Amino acid sequence: MSSQKSEEKKLHKEKLFKDIVPRSRVQLDIVKRVRKAIENLPAELPAKIISYQDVIRENGEYYLLYRGSENLQPLAEYLNKNSANSQKIIKEFKETLELLKDVELISKLFPVGINAANFWIDDQQNVYLMPEEMLRSKRNYKEFELEIPAAEYFMPPEVIAGEEWQLKSYIFNTAAVFYYFLSGETIFSDQDNAKVLNKIQNEKILNIKALVPELSDSLNGLIMKMLAKEQSERPDLNFAVGELKENTGENDFKLDSFLERESIIDSKIIKKKRRNENVKLFFRQSWKVILFFAIIGGGFIWGLSSGSPTTITPDHTAREVVNYFYEGIATKNINLANEAVTFDLGEMERMISETHVIEKMQQAYGGGLEQGEEINKVYSLEKLKIEEISVSDDKYRFRATYEFNYRSRESQYSNQIVDQLVVEKVEGVWRITAIEGDFKKMINGEYPWREE
Repeated sequence: MSSQKSEEKKLHKEKLFKDIVPRSRVQLDIVKRVRKAIENLPAELPAKIISYQDVIRENGEYYLLYRGSENLQPLAEYLNKNSANSQKIIKEFKETLELLKDVELISKLFPVGINAANFWIDDQQNVYLMPEEMLRSKRNYKEFELEIPAAEYFMPPEVIAGEEWQLKSYIFNTAAVFYYFLSGETIFSDQDNAKVLNKIQNEKILNIKALVPELSDSLNGLIMKMLAKEQSERPDLNFAVGELKENTGENDFKLDSFLERESIIDSKIIKKKRRNENVKLFFRQSWKVILFFAIIGGGFIWGLSSGSPTTITPDHTAREVVNYFYEGIATKNINLANEAVTFDLGEMERMISETHVIEKMQQAYGGGLEQGEEINKVYSLEKLKIEEISVSDDKYRFRATYEFNYRSRESQYSNQIVDQLVVEKVEGVWRITAIEGDFKKMINGEYPWREE
């Protein structure tokens, strides 16, 4: 420990532009930015955090001066090739959590969370944290052997939703990082960062014990509580630190390198979980397309087969047939509407069928309706009034007036509709044989709300 402390007091230097050297003007801009970041650092930092002191120029090259240790490499790169002791990783977990007691400092140094790439290890296996601003410069101009997961893979759900970082956000964040260090797997995997963020918000995280069977039940339980989606369900910081300290002794085993553990990823339980995650993600992201085809296909099938059985009989009057017609339109019962007429309903038949499917799916996916609650209707008929204009032994004329209300995605429309209907006996049953006015226009696809 004393040798580590004396090492930390030494000033070391490393090239700012190690593998990629930008143009002179860009170099100057980066040097200014890094120097400003160093000036904003507290004078004293915890020993576990690399303390950068200055940027100097020697022999035409820029160097970062820092207190810490030489020959640092990313901890993830080290674990990818080398085995490690579980107690060592759990100890680092506990020490990182203890840093969160000064959450104000942590949020300043790690504004996008403490992520896997922030952890670096030296030749003596001492682990340090690199502030985000320094890491960003290093990532831009240094080539890494391993593609270390980005910040999105360790981000808590509430931050994804737009909330500010809080203490319990960092607790989730840190647990996600050490889930990765202990198992070699991030809490969710996908090449698309946006899909990962979606999964973090919506999917259940696989118990780490499924990936690391040697892990004790109590430590598995603690890590999974820290990864709870709701902040209120995550443990307090002091409790988590205490539990990690208690659990270190019973979790003493060898962790194989990430490369050696790749076969675990192919296990049935993980394959099944990943497959289920991706299926659910597909439906969440593609529901509009699925709904579109469901409407088209469902509307067609429903138009052929659904609706009430034959209702209109020779006993029904001409006025009752007109009422049935508008009832079929209002309730999206295309069979009833078609039964009342002798002509093709054209574009209105398609609208009625598709609207029926939309409203049924709305009911299904809305989890049912409370008592007295109505679904959001695509269209409705209100204030229907039917007047008899003329009558003879075999023919009636009616005028129908009503409000036709239509709801689009952007707004709602209400139009006063006037129809004239001819009702005649066909094979002994009254049927509507002709319709003129606004409804006739809608049959032809000329909707009044499109004219507004």
